[in-house]
Amino acid sequence: MRAAQIIALKQKENTMLRKLALSASVLALAGSLAVAQAETMTNSSSGHSMAAPSSLSTMHWLASDIYKADVYDNAEDKIGVVTDLIVDNNGNVTTAIVGVGGFLGVGKKDVAVPFKDLKVASRDGKDWLVLNRTKEDLKMAPAFEKKTSSQM
Repeated sequence: MRAAQIIALKQKENTMLRKLALSASVLALAGSLAVAQAETMTNSSSGHSMAAPSSLSTMHWLASDIYKADVYDNAEDKIGVVTDLIVDNNGNVTTAIVGVGGFLGVGKKDVAVPFKDLKVASRDGKDWLVLNRTKEDLKMAPAFEKKTSSQM
């Protein structure tokens, strides 16, 4: 009975440490998104002016801000949602898993995207994630399978 309790405590400790490492990694990377570029661009389809997408932002991002965040293309169309993040052995976020397609979760496909490819755009005081790809590009990309994630 004593050994079972120790094992259960170790498993809880490992889970908490993984969550802490993920949060710290995302915060460290998001901290590098700290200063927005002053350039603006206008989207002709919407007429809105927004800061040029960059890897920099005016705010720090929490892991909870990135997880389940909508991802947009350069035309300001929603192309997916961040469904997960991959952290390497050094605690750095290397890949964002973006869910694309489907309706109410049915038919959705997860695609691995290099985290560095996600940029931040700012408009009306709100930061949002931009990926220089279309929804069709993501739909045609290979599906991410958790079983093979050790290769990343």
